[in-house]
Amino acid sequence: MTSTLLPRAHPGCAWLTETLLDPPTAYADWQRERLAPVPSTGTWRVVEAPLYPSIDALCVLRMSGNAGPLLGSSDARRAWWLVAAGTATLLADVPGAVVHPGGWVLDCPAPGIGAGGRTWLHPPYGTGLLTPARLLREALLDAREMEVTER
Repeated sequence: MTSTLLPRAHPGCAWLTETLLDPPTAYADWQRERLAPVPSTGTWRVVEAPLYPSIDALCVLRMSGNAGPLLGSSDARRAWWLVAAGTATLLADVPGAVVHPGGWVLDCPAPGIGAGGRTWLHPPYGTGLLTPARLLREALLDAREMEVTER
């Protein structure tokens, strides 16, 4: 990969590295098309959920303009939503969802560049927009209900 594909000024990359002690290491990983460990130590937390209900939920949230960063892995069939730190626990009882604590490390590819079987289904744009936990909860529960109904 050339440096023109991943400028240091990319707003999504800059946003992801805001809380890192050593951002150049993350940029070096991304230049090599590797995952960079990014702990959820800032204003966001990670909510892990099954991939396919997450894709359905993403479609709904995108239409309303409420989709924040979402990382997915087809290999693991998992998705990782970034939500506001103080609201993540609203998803604790959603079937299949895991609310990770502050400091939990999310291995991230660079926005726009997949790596390690992961890609951003909705990348961070550097605006700080996070998926509202209340709306994500509703969307995931609706997606789950549709999945059960279709069986």
